Amino acid sequence: MKAILTAVLLVSSSIMATPVAEFYNQDLDIYQYVEEIKTPKSLEVKLDKMGIPRSEMETGELNVIFDSIVNLGKKVWAIVESNKPVVNVSYLYANALPKGVRSSEDLESFSPLQAKSFRVYGKNLYGITVYDLTYSLIHRYGGNYQGRGRYLENVAVIPTALDVMWGYTVDYKVENVSVLNVGTRENPIGSVLLGTLFKVSTVIKSSESHSVYDFRGDSANVFAVKR
Repeated sequence: MKAILTAVLLVSSSIMATPVAEFYNQDLDIYQYVEEIKTPKSLEVKLDKMGIPRSEMETGELNVIFDSIVNLGKKVWAIVESNKPVVNVSYLYANALPKGVRSSEDLESFSPLQAKSFRVYGKNLYGITVYDLTYSLIHRYGGNYQGRGRYLENVAVIPTALDVMWGYTVDYKVENVSVLNVGTRENPIGSVLLGTLFKVSTVIKSSESHSVYDFRGDSANVFAVKR
C-alpha cells in the first residue's frame, strides 16, 4: 500500500552567516565548512510528490508492546554514490515505532514533516570550491498508538544540491541506525540515532567524517551527537 506524503516544512527564516563547523583537512589539503541553512524550496516540491511505501495491511488484532521500540524502515542506505544522489533516496528512511504494529499507518497524529538543512563544502588552498553538498535531515514526530506514546516516522537524509569539481569524488551514506525508548514504560518516547559517513576522495587521497544525529518522538528538533 502506498500513501502520498504531503510535506508542510517548518524552516528557518534566514541562512546562518557563520559556519557551525570549520577545519583544515590535512589529508586532502582543503578547508572544510558546514553551515546550517534555510531549507531549499526544492525539497518541499520533491516531498510533495513522494510516495512512501508501506507494508501491506493485515487483518487481526495487534499485540503492541508500547515501551519496546523497533525500526521497521532501513538501517543502512546510500545517499550519494560517486557524486550522484541515489535515485530512490526519497523512499529510504528509518522510524521508531512500538513493537507489534505493522506500519506507521497503525498510528495517528504524526506531525507535519520537519526539516533541518545544511550545506557542507570544501575549498582548496586557492580558494576554489571543490565540492558543495546541500542536504536536509527530515522526520515526523509525535505519532501515538491509541493515544499512548510518542513515536517517529520518515527519519531520513535528503540531498537537494551537489556540485563536485573534476578529480574529486563524494560519497555519503547512512551507516547505522539504532532505536530506543528515551521515555518510560508508561509514557514511551521513541528515539532514532542516525549515523552518517561522509567521504571525499581523489585518485591518491581520501578523507572520511562521521556524524550522529538524534531524533526524538516528542521533538521537532534534531540534535547532533558528538562522537
